[in-house]
Amino acid sequence: MELDPLYHVKQLFYQARPAAIEEALLQPHTPSDDPSSLHRALYIARSHLSSNPPDIQSAKSILSPFLSSSEPSIAARTVDAFASHLAGEDKVDEIRDFVLEVEGSEDEVEESTVRVISSTVFILLGEVEEAVATLNEGRGKEDLECLALLVQLLLSLDRRDLAQSTYNTAKRIGNDSTLVQAIEAWIGLKTGARPLHQSYYFYEELYQLPSGRTPPVLASHAAAHLLLGHVDEAKADILEASQKENGDKQGDVLAVGTSLGIEGYAEKLATNAPQHPFAVDLAEKSKLFDEASFKFAVTA
Repeated sequence: MELDPLYHVKQLFYQARPAAIEEALLQPHTPSDDPSSLHRALYIARSHLSSNPPDIQSAKSILSPFLSSSEPSIAARTVDAFASHLAGEDKVDEIRDFVLEVEGSEDEVEESTVRVISSTVFILLGEVEEAVATLNEGRGKEDLECLALLVQLLLSLDRRDLAQSTYNTAKRIGNDSTLVQAIEAWIGLKTGARPLHQSYYFYEELYQLPSGRTPPVLASHAAAHLLLGHVDEAKADILEASQKENGDKQGDVLAVGTSLGIEGYAEKLATNAPQHPFAVDLAEKSKLFDEASFKFAVTA
């Protein structure tokens, strides 16, 4: 089997470790005849955009040499448009055009990147049906990154049955892949019972890796602890995550901290991550409570 030249960078990227950027930067990321130079640059740019807050300038700087070529990659243009979208520009129609343009591409990584990034934008905009369609078309049906994002989306919609079916498809494609293990862990956190223990083991393995204790990993590790009833261990994870750079501003860290009842975390969640699903749910329930309590207010 041919060795994937980006295997190590992908593992770091999937594990939400900043080392993905550092590792990738050690390799050439300027345009060349080797497709891996572009693919590596895409992962570097995406790593910058996945940081909290997104490092838009660095992402665009990495992509710039590839965008200056005579025939710039659709994937590079899509990631660049995503960076601009995160900066507040309206790039939705342009991104939709990229999805149409990439259909039938001979470069599997290019099509996968376009579909994942485009679907991410659609999800952020609440265009769920468009995201599902984009992930289920073309090579998306057999690409692990597309399948992984689809599982996250289905779980957010409480469609565990479809998420499980998608996981089965992913498992047939790459049984030993880190992404497949991550999908299994996400389903375990949502399902509970025996699968929950598998989720804990997955995050425990990431937790023990060098530089593995990033805020996203610590938040997931804490969530698994909490669902298993290990409250003290979960609190320790969240407090450690909060001490990391920008950790006390990350939505997942604050959401788990709020679930644990740690003082001040609910307020931080509402302030720093108002669009986080848990923050939105809390705001809606708070509004309903206020409306109900107003009806029963006792007049003096």
